[in-house]
Amino acid sequence: MAGQDDLTDTAAAAPAITADADRAGGHSAPFAYEPADRTGMLPPEPDRVPQGSAPRLLRGLGTLTARQSRLRMEAAGAGASRAADGAAVTAMPENAEESQEWLVRPTADGELVVQSLLLSTDQDRTGPLVLTTDPDGSVYLGHERSGSGQEDGIPGQLWTFADTSASLGWTLSDGRSATRLRIHAHRGGCLIEQGYGERLGVGGCDDPRSWWTAEGLTG
Repeated sequence: MAGQDDLTDTAAAAPAITADADRAGGHSAPFAYEPADRTGMLPPEPDRVPQGSAPRLLRGLGTLTARQSRLRMEAAGAGASRAADGAAVTAMPENAEESQEWLVRPTADGELVVQSLLLSTDQDRTGPLVLTTDPDGSVYLGHERSGSGQEDGIPGQLWTFADTSASLGWTLSDGRSATRLRIHAHRGGCLIEQGYGERLGVGGCDDPRSWWTAEGLTG
């Protein structure tokens, strides 16, 4: 069960790291990320959030921000609002680009598909690019596909938003709704951010980096 340290926002700046050019927009020198000041936007943290609480069928268009680092989930684009199949999904500072917006839609089985707004660079492939994970815990954009007896997609493209409750929802100063949660992979484990410009991964749900804020989604 998550402890007090898991639920506390980290306001300190993240350590300076060297980001790979293909993951961090071409930065080759160390870059110290200073989280945006959101004083007054977020409510006080509760003492405890029940892990394993009922999943929430959030849906719609919104953003997903790591609670600890305040970095947003971002699809690594290839320009012109496009991305390649297998493109990295990283954690980056907040911006107004559509690479940080995600369309969350429920399946008939009560799980979720997390779709990027970026179009595929492969003109011969149809279907959207969605958040995908492999059994080794790697996370990337993959063309949405079905198979293996899964009517609503393969296990690596199905997610559940849980470990939260309706009482933890709030409204930001610009009117958007926000909800704190963990993002559970169908195969097990939770989505975690691994630092500025680094690829997301699937790891233990007791990791404090597994907490996210979903902004703009409803449900």
